[in-house]
Amino acid sequence: MKHTLLATTALVAMTGAAAAEITISGTARIGMVTTEGAAAVTGSTTYNPITQLMEDTLDTIGANVAVVAGAGETALLAVDLDTTLTSAEYVAAVLAIDDVINDLENSDGTTAALGLVGNNHIASLNAIKASLRTVVETTAKAKDTTVGKNRVRISFAGSGTTDGGLTYGFSARADHSNTSTGGSQYISGAFGKISMGDLNGGDEQLVGNLSGVGSSGAGSHQEFGYQSSSHNIGYSVSMAGVSFAATTDLVRGADATATGSNSAMGVKWAGDMGGATVGIALGTSKIGTVTEDSMSASVSMGGLSIMAVSHSNDNGPVGTDVDEVEGTTTVTYALGSTGAANLDTDTTGLSISYAMDAMSVTAYTRTESTSGVADKDYSGVGFTYNMGGATLKAGFVDANDISIMDFGVNFSF
Repeated sequence: MKHTLLATTALVAMTGAAAAEITISGTARIGMVTTEGAAAVTGSTTYNPITQLMEDTLDTIGANVAVVAGAGETALLAVDLDTTLTSAEYVAAVLAIDDVINDLENSDGTTAALGLVGNNHIASLNAIKASLRTVVETTAKAKDTTVGKNRVRISFAGSGTTDGGLTYGFSARADHSNTSTGGSQYISGAFGKISMGDLNGGDEQLVGNLSGVGSSGAGSHQEFGYQSSSHNIGYSVSMAGVSFAATTDLVRGADATATGSNSAMGVKWAGDMGGATVGIALGTSKIGTVTEDSMSASVSMGGLSIMAVSHSNDNGPVGTDVDEVEGTTTVTYALGSTGAANLDTDTTGLSISYAMDAMSVTAYTRTESTSGVADKDYSGVGFTYNMGGATLKAGFVDANDISIMDFGVNFSF
């Protein structure tokens, strides 16, 4: 089949420039994605254990407010610590706490005497009530959905070289119409390369992602959530098989309300070992108070390519539990933490691809692990067949027990 390349190249004469070149290329796709609806959920009610903080809060309230020293404390203190409530104990505790709240709100002069402190006590008692029970609502299975996926993207790129040997250039694109997005510019020389615009973080540039499947990515679950993905200025340099990249976001740096750091960097070695191309990369970023570390290892030989990626995100500092905060005129008893638990999240993944003439096959798996939360697992398998300018692509993904099927044809011009 005849293939026509829709690209143009222009040589532009510029003062102080040896040569400049502009190219235009395009991509498009048509296809469909079918996503399985979420499974039905059977409702349940769990009656939770009594914690030491609950008992301490009740003791403190009872010691400060005579009207509370009664049913509210008795109902909960009668239950052993860390013992899951029975439904009858839960009902008795809630009724007793409601009686105490009612006394605080309506007793003879108590509310007027307590003022804001009394309102804080009521808030703490309501927080205890809410913590005693976990309810999961019943939901029906969501319907499966099938949607069309089509896109046209025109890409523009320019490059040039000055008489002094500096290289400069840009990239930009238009999606569907004349809306330009994804632009960046650079200048490079013996000192390295300085880039500005819509950039990935230095860690993502060098550590990378797994190989995906499907015409439109089937949800793109092969990608890792790099927190540095919206940086707008970066520096990179390569020598003797070692590459280094560092990026930041100047817009955020101008925000007076922003706190903490806003930087990312990565380093990668790539070379030949026994006929195989091997790469090892390390990356790190700190956005605000959240630190993320990443690493990858890759090997390719013949038509076989293997990629392994690992991420660790500390999600920021852990909040501190406080059971009493004293003020000049009030005393507040806080049941919970002053901040989110911010548990660390570790993500690991592996992808394998094998190319055979015009056909290639890809499979990947990725797991997200957070302490105290069930692991999330993603896996996919797919194939591509190059017909010369048009590529047939299909993929199937299990996205944490939700099935996704992605099929279509991708074009390049």
